[in-house]
Amino acid sequence: MAFKYNNLLRYIIKCLIGTAIGFYLYRLFPTLGAWCLISIILVLAPDEKDAMNLATNRIIANLIGAAIGLTLFYIHPINLFMICLGITIAIVACELLKLQTATRSAGVALLIITMHQPGQYFWDVALERAGGVLCGCIIGMIITYVFHISLLRSKMTNK
Repeated sequence: MAFKYNNLLRYIIKCLIGTAIGFYLYRLFPTLGAWCLISIILVLAPDEKDAMNLATNRIIANLIGAAIGLTLFYIHPINLFMICLGITIAIVACELLKLQTATRSAGVALLIITMHQPGQYFWDVALERAGGVLCGCIIGMIITYVFHISLLRSKMTNK
């Protein structure tokens, strides 16, 4: 029972660290920071045994969604059909890459990239959001890695 609560506590701490970093970036760069914060939380995993694998899969899926979103911007102005097409492509890409557990991350990244406020330059917004997704993925992976390494070290010292 204590192990379950230790995992929960570690996950909460990872999320709080990620939230603090993402919020700081949000204060400095509002658009980039907002999407970075969302991506950080999407990358972090509550289960320690698959944390590195899941984080890696979520990062790949986020990058797939962001790439598809940017490609859609290049092909045609974003509308409901293009978003639905992008979601379909993201799901198929994740299936082909055996990333089914991270398909939601790809879909969210695609939506982050393709949704925009009226009157703003599409490419500027899309690229800034893609940068936020990438930044959030990197931060989430670093947090996961640091916690994973510290957990492995504590297990080795307890043996």
